[in-house]
Amino acid sequence: MITPEYGRRLEEKEWAPCIDMLLGGEHIVLTTHVNSDGDGLGSEVALAEILRSLGKKVSIVNPTEVPTNYTFLQEIADITVFDEQGEEVIEEISLADLVVLLDANLSERMGGIWSHVSFARELGSLQVLCIDHHLDPEDFADLMVCETYASSTGELIYDLVTAIEARIGKHLITPGVAQGLYVAVMTDTGSFRFPKTTPYVYSLAGDLVAKGANPNDIYDKVYNSLKPQSLKLLGAALSEIKLIDGCTVSWLFISQEMLNNTGSKLFDTDLIIKYLLSVQSVRIAVLMVEMHDGRTKVSFRSRGDIYVNQIAKKYGGGGHKNAAGCLLRYAPEKATQIVLADVRNFLKSPNAVSNG
Repeated sequence: MITPEYGRRLEEKEWAPCIDMLLGGEHIVLTTHVNSDGDGLGSEVALAEILRSLGKKVSIVNPTEVPTNYTFLQEIADITVFDEQGEEVIEEISLADLVVLLDANLSERMGGIWSHVSFARELGSLQVLCIDHHLDPEDFADLMVCETYASSTGELIYDLVTAIEARIGKHLITPGVAQGLYVAVMTDTGSFRFPKTTPYVYSLAGDLVAKGANPNDIYDKVYNSLKPQSLKLLGAALSEIKLIDGCTVSWLFISQEMLNNTGSKLFDTDLIIKYLLSVQSVRIAVLMVEMHDGRTKVSFRSRGDIYVNQIAKKYGGGGHKNAAGCLLRYAPEKATQIVLADVRNFLKSPNAVSNG
């Protein structure tokens, strides 16, 4: 596993095993995590275009549907949503010689896709490549490039493409590729305001703009294309936000009833969590969403050097220092009780400001 120190880029020779695997593949399937976001989606559509330009057969198969504010990326590259009953999709995986997981470092984050990938891998010569930037990777891939120093998976794909260009002596970043990578970097840096937005990130963003990414258009499509039901959910949710422990913890529970009453979907909840951290005194924000099967999806956000990934890790989840999540096999009432108790205890512990 390649893990350079914070703040430096991988050199071309360090990318070599990854490039060998990509150039050696003929039928490649790209995927990202369940409940996909701009980083995973932007990275995979950009990489798909790069690989197709190199003569590879490439499919994008994702475990869950594309959020409405990212559907414009499908104009760059088609994205298929995995369906357990979709024989064509399952066959696509079984015929592949390489599966690339982007923006996730746990096999379970592939949802229903993983069982078919694992089965095809046992039967034939299928290899798995993982490119990611989250903490606490699982050792499940044939090659894993997990770089926690990076602002985004998009940053890593940009560097990978640069290394491929150096090897083959050909420019590969088209306007479509630039657009996908700009979406990835912009969204995972919180529009270039999160701590890992280094001078290098600004420089690569500038290069992407020079090569065809339109920052105004991309920002408008991602953040100003909400559906009416998203606004209805936001309105209903804001009135339910609770502040506890001297306003150091904020939390919100969104029920299936609330989603149904507003006509919203799971990905519509993603825009809400930033409001939970908008009060300056809040150190940890918690968003809990009731799933169709009765489980509870939990998202954590934190301020400063508070490693909320340690809380998520306790329940099989993970993520970044300041942004993490997990899926609890508890009904909402029990989940709320357990999570809030854990958050309160965590804030009092030394692990809150340690990577554990």
